Amino acid sequence: MFDFFLIPRLLFRHRNLLVQMTLRNIQVRYRGSVLGFVWSFAQPLLMLAVYTFVFGIIFKARWGIETLDQNRAAFPLIMFCGLMLFNLFAESVNTCSALIVQNPSFVKKVVFPLELLPLSSVATTFIFGVAWICLLLAGILVFLPSLSWTMLLLPLLLLPMALFTAGVSYAVAAFGVYLRDMPQLTGVVTQVLFFMTPIFYPVSLVPENLRWLLEINPLTHFVEETRKVLLYAQQPDYTLCLGLFFFSLFIFQLGAACFCKMKKGFADVL
Repeated sequence: MFDFFLIPRLLFRHRNLLVQMTLRNIQVRYRGSVLGFVWSFAQPLLMLAVYTFVFGIIFKARWGIETLDQNRAAFPLIMFCGLMLFNLFAESVNTCSALIVQNPSFVKKVVFPLELLPLSSVATTFIFGVAWICLLLAGILVFLPSLSWTMLLLPLLLLPMALFTAGVSYAVAAFGVYLRDMPQLTGVVTQVLFFMTPIFYPVSLVPENLRWLLEINPLTHFVEETRKVLLYAQQPDYTLCLGLFFFSLFIFQLGAACFCKMKKGFADVL
């Protein structure tokens, strides 16, 4: 039977090691590049500028919210908010799909806690995601009327989002050892999820008989509730947030249990 407190105990016992691994991942990310860490801000800033020009100026797209549609920069910011959350999930999962295979030396070390590898990868992605959040907040400050106190509620959504992402990453990392097609598979699945998540379109545009396809996608709820607190100056659905937390906690424990059970055969396969 799986010990539900195994991962928290590992985190506490090896917290310094997790910090060191995460810092190493951060240093390696842009090692050898000219701009280095600046790329973590330059890439999303360029994307935000392109979205603003294409959708806000050329297409003059509207989202269907009267108070925001009067501002041509609102549509790109709404998209950027959804894209930010989706990239946190997709990058973490895609990175972990071949994580164990790419680090066979850690598998052969009996005393090394392999459970930290996916966690450090997810932590690295979310740390770089701070750049996306900062740029989004800067865009809101510049283009929207004012900031709202509801922005302080963002951690209520980022915490379950991190748990959900880590749980899926655990499962993907474990199966990636036995199924070498996992990187290609996760790439296809995340691409499908990209269009099944309301990033470039509001849920109201989807026919009612097909909206269930979006409703069963957890990323839909994370994106919609995050937009509420950051852009719409609305409080989130606290009942939904609580449900997302327990659902994400379940996915995290399920993914961790899967990883712990399957890691016993990693050395034989590698």
